[in-house]
Amino acid sequence: MAIKEVLIIKEQGCYYGINTDEVEQILRVMEITPMAMTPKAVCGLCSIEGSIVCTLDFSYLLDKNAGFVDKNAFKARQVTLQSAKHHFSLLVSEVINSVEVDQSRVEYVDDSDDVIVALFKYEEEIIQILSVERLIKDISLPSYVSRDVRDVSVENADEKQKSYSKRYLFFVMGKERYALEVDAIREIIALPKHFTVIAESEKEILGMISLREDLLVVADLRLYYDFAVVPSDKNRIIVSQHLGRHIGLAVDEIVDIQDVEIDCIEGLPENFKDKKISGVLHLDDALISIVNTEVIRTLVNEQSHLISDKVKAEQVKHVADETSLEVVIFQMEGEEYAFNIDDVSEIIDMTEITPVADSMEHIKGVINIRGQVISIASLYKILHLEENKKIDQKIIVTNVDGNSIGFVVDKVNDVKGVEEKEIKKEEDANRLFSSILQLSAGKRLVMMFDTTTLLSSLKLNKERSA
Repeated sequence: MAIKEVLIIKEQGCYYGINTDEVEQILRVMEITPMAMTPKAVCGLCSIEGSIVCTLDFSYLLDKNAGFVDKNAFKARQVTLQSAKHHFSLLVSEVINSVEVDQSRVEYVDDSDDVIVALFKYEEEIIQILSVERLIKDISLPSYVSRDVRDVSVENADEKQKSYSKRYLFFVMGKERYALEVDAIREIIALPKHFTVIAESEKEILGMISLREDLLVVADLRLYYDFAVVPSDKNRIIVSQHLGRHIGLAVDEIVDIQDVEIDCIEGLPENFKDKKISGVLHLDDALISIVNTEVIRTLVNEQSHLISDKVKAEQVKHVADETSLEVVIFQMEGEEYAFNIDDVSEIIDMTEITPVADSMEHIKGVINIRGQVISIASLYKILHLEENKKIDQKIIVTNVDGNSIGFVVDKVNDVKGVEEKEIKKEEDANRLFSSILQLSAGKRLVMMFDTTTLLSSLKLNKERSA
């Protein structure tokens, strides 16, 4: 069949053509989420217009010895393709243009196995026209139906407006429920026993804590909203953000994370006197106040002067000295395990996981968190445990060596600091567990994962199953 038009791509100093019938879009490079345990040609996954798309490195596909495309280069582009069997994107070094193919200047290659299907003389260059299917025939591409945290499947604009939803975190202050948009939240941590007191600060400022080598100012949101403070093991800190700057907000208890239909959200007039509330949610015959994100901006700006190099050096030193490390302790089949908190980016409620075709058995699938595609692995299969899907499971999202991967667990029991004397390190550096935590005077034993070895074990299992 004659090729009428091709998109010309420059890679490794040569010119290649792709049939424009298979080209959907040409985009600047999107944020690409690496996938664990995939072929080197697979850059990762990204979210494009609501679809989860696998991205392949064009340079590596052409020649494994030539290296990879520099995705940060000015001319680098993502070309989304829809072939007969696949929907994916190519990361390329440079897109030249699309041109009509002059049939008098094209020579077709009569070889059904050759990646090059034709040679086309265009101006002073020879364009090698590729078969996309042949180019990727040895690559097992993930395939799935995309499901975002905002699930909108409608046929027209009016219905889209009706079914659009927002995700909120629900929490309690003074026996009343409040909601905060998830987009304003970085993570949730336990309330520590000690704070570094900040002199001459406002009454609602509890002080500062050290959070993964950063300083976090913590405000008591209960005091800010004129509620009494009732200490409890359920107290939590919501780490919120504004323009890249963070502040901790102490609340009584975290209740849930939930999508709310836009029809259930009622805004308040601009001249509403209490700017602490931006609206209300009508849920289950109850009215839930929405915390105005302006509150976060105000608190961040008011406390920005509190952190200085001097404060870092003097005021927080003893906080770091109190513990050797911080861990997230979670439970599976009645036993407790832990991750170093430095390897944990967030903890979220269980959400629908999209299966990925042709993936290894230890990968459950992927989820989409605020536009970022995260692979979900099964610790249950790795440890040969029975998974109970009837309970309210959690997902711990880790970030190791720049790769984000989530693990489903029964529940998260604790986030706490551990002293050096409570850590018994494993002598064998290649073990799945790096140490045993002897907590509560040795009565509570917690197995702590070595995340690097954990990922290596996933790769090993992949090789065994191949």
